[in-house]
Amino acid sequence: MVGAGPYGLSIAAHLRAAGLDVRVFGEVMGSWWHAMATGMFLKSTPNAVDLSVPEPGGRLADFLRVHGEPQLTELTPIPCDVFVRYGQWFQKRYVGEVEPARVTAVERAAAGRGLTVRLDDGQEFAARDVVVATGLNGLAHVPGELRRLAPDGPGVDAPVSHTSQHIDLSRYAGRRVAVVGGGQSALESAALLHEAGAETQVLVRERDLLWGTTPEPARPWPHRVVRPPSPL
Repeated sequence: MVGAGPYGLSIAAHLRAAGLDVRVFGEVMGSWWHAMATGMFLKSTPNAVDLSVPEPGGRLADFLRVHGEPQLTELTPIPCDVFVRYGQWFQKRYVGEVEPARVTAVERAAAGRGLTVRLDDGQEFAARDVVVATGLNGLAHVPGELRRLAPDGPGVDAPVSHTSQHIDLSRYAGRRVAVVGGGQSALESAALLHEAGAETQVLVRERDLLWGTTPEPARPWPHRVVRPPSPL
């Protein structure tokens, strides 16, 4: 298993529950630690962020109850740090060991059966199957027109950066910042920049922002099944 985020942990929990020999590589909830600015919330509602395990007791609500924390409703924004702690708890309870090594290559075995996995420390081992659950950070994109403004590449110290490169947006206090985009990361980053004291402007191509509607907890359950409060 390459990746130890929500999907990697969920799949690993199912595989280990089925008695399979699984090695999991990555940093538990790593991208949620290193690619989310402090103070961010999830866009999804609580019932859409539960990790999957083939037995009861592994939901976000269970984690909150075990730790004596307030339960969340559809109208309660979920802080990213709560989601990270939930994932770490889930890993310890249902997944077990996660190796912090980085997978650098996956190739067909020389004998033609199975795969050979190579790690960044030079170690190699055989695997029948490999599941890649590395998330979306590798798809972060800065258009070429903007990349030209940062000859050494986008980054927190460059004139241009991607939201996934930021943890602390308070560094922009008192500065003028343009946020290009109208999705979750863009809008929440803009809000955090504003709260940090930056003069912020959001630039989008559409006339209107497409955003989720306010959840309606009182809706009858058949309506909630047909049209869930979150696309996840």
